[in-house]
Amino acid sequence: MKKQRVSLDDIARSVGVSKAVVSLVMNGKAEQYGISERTRIRVLDKAKDLNYKPNQLARGLRLGYTNTIGLIVSDISNSFYAAIARNIEDLAASVGSNVIICSTDEDIEKERKLIKLLRNRQVDGIILSSSQENAEELKNYHSDGLPLVLIDRCFENSGIPSVVVDNFNGGKQIAEHLSKSGYQNPMVLTLSTSHISTVKHRVEGYKYAWQQKDVKVDTVEIPFGDISGAVSELLMTRFKQNSMPDCLFAVNNNLATAVLQSCSNLGIRIPEDMALTCFDDLPYFSFIKPSVTAVSQPISDICTQAFELLMHQIKQEETDGGKELSILPIKLNIRESSHK
Repeated sequence: MKKQRVSLDDIARSVGVSKAVVSLVMNGKAEQYGISERTRIRVLDKAKDLNYKPNQLARGLRLGYTNTIGLIVSDISNSFYAAIARNIEDLAASVGSNVIICSTDEDIEKERKLIKLLRNRQVDGIILSSSQENAEELKNYHSDGLPLVLIDRCFENSGIPSVVVDNFNGGKQIAEHLSKSGYQNPMVLTLSTSHISTVKHRVEGYKYAWQQKDVKVDTVEIPFGDISGAVSELLMTRFKQNSMPDCLFAVNNNLATAVLQSCSNLGIRIPEDMALTCFDDLPYFSFIKPSVTAVSQPISDICTQAFELLMHQIKQEETDGGKELSILPIKLNIRESSHK
């Protein structure tokens, strides 16, 4: 039989005082309300004897908070989002809060259900990497008083605080590097979620730089739900048709990993047959052979800014300057995969 939770009533009956007195003592208000030191000690001793554990959810609801925040990302198995989750957990723990982590799989309906679930759980606020095509629903949540911060995704002029990196410049720097290295037949692998600001801006930056050289970019959209299979089929077809690009830009690390696997299976040499570049650096990109040229993001800074913005909203504090969109710098790490 499950042991029943000890309540304030149990302590009150054992000590012979009212539940209200016990509540005041447990909340550190004995002196404020004239409760004697002897009674305070008796209540605390009895609570310890009975192994009383306060109901934090109920207490938080009475005080207007639950010390819990929600983190919704597209795919927690992606190394980038796993690192985001780890950092947010640490930041939340530093202020005595917990994190509920959810994945949407870039499914808009699933995202809606998760937001509703977290709101029903009375989370204090949500950090969200949204898959939605516009900001209307999120603007409604935010205007209704839900503390909300967008991370890795943004909707311009939405009024919702957002933290992203300079995705356009990252794509642009990769194209400029490839052009200077002598490549002239570029491809970009994007995702079926191309409406998302992150993906859109990376592709736009890449194309912009090539357009300055009057070079056309071969753009291929890969379905989010079948990255490995679709990349394998694409490269196999191009390889057989002798229509391979001489350089390829993958807009995230899952795409780049799929390219590496397919090239290994097909005998395509990197960089001899095709250069490979990626947005989203991974630890193993620096030591595999060949090492992979990739844009790294300041994950710790992204999380710190997003968390601070959320805390300001939860505490109803004004942020410095009220800045809606924070764009953080990226770094291009040039390695062996993009040198002829």
